[in-house]
Amino acid sequence: MVVVFAVLGCGLADSDRMECRCTPQTNLNLFPACPDFQVIEDHGMELWVTAEGDTLNPKRESVVVSGDEIRYGGNSNPNPFATGVPDCPVGPRLMLNPPTRPMLVVFNLRTIFRAQPEARSLDQYMDQLSPDFHFVPDPYDVLMNPHVYDANRDTLWNRDQERRFAQAFLDASQVGTITLNRWYESARDESFSSEDQFTETFIFPYEGSFTRLAGQDEDGTIVEFRGYMEIDLVTPTLENPVWSVQQWRDIRDPASAARTWGELRAEFMR
Repeated sequence: MVVVFAVLGCGLADSDRMECRCTPQTNLNLFPACPDFQVIEDHGMELWVTAEGDTLNPKRESVVVSGDEIRYGGNSNPNPFATGVPDCPVGPRLMLNPPTRPMLVVFNLRTIFRAQPEARSLDQYMDQLSPDFHFVPDPYDVLMNPHVYDANRDTLWNRDQERRFAQAFLDASQVGTITLNRWYESARDESFSSEDQFTETFIFPYEGSFTRLAGQDEDGTIVEFRGYMEIDLVTPTLENPVWSVQQWRDIRDPASAARTWGELRAEFMR
């Protein structure tokens, strides 16, 4: 049974009546009705805990805000995104390209990473990824991080793991400004389409840095990352294409001591 509670408005006009799912990243200035969740891990399971001590399993339960009401409900589907309700925005939404061309999605990733910390959006980032997204780390990173990358599994890193990484990496309280000195450049880098035109692959070097904020293992330090990316983007149709990233392969630069995307994922999952 779903119980409806009357609460304060969510900071939007009543005519908007925006309905969204409260998460630990929700901007509470925009959605004060949402609980102030803290994320904990219990026996490998992620749980969200309110300031009052109430615990929610996001894979089975949801908190949905709509106008001046909030609903607590159960979800019989183990997929935490099966509620059919989008996550509440973290802050003002970024202006992104429509995913009508694969290159535009590649540029959307760059826009999200380079945005001001308070404007980085987890839900907009996840929108760029396909439902079957998976990340393939460099073999060296698999060897050095067996607690994160299980070499006995066919898929080393899936969409659920990517969400947990992005939740931490895009968190303005953990990571300050992210710079990207090198990303895809059409005049310099390689891209090619599959024979059926439903997949396009981009290959390019990446280079950047970010500030890891106080409270982490590296207080207020600049962290550099560098390597090579191969990403496959797919669309379910060519008539009205909607492109998304299906696979992201990471390749270490043997001449650099900077971290790779694979290392960063391992670090932020600890």
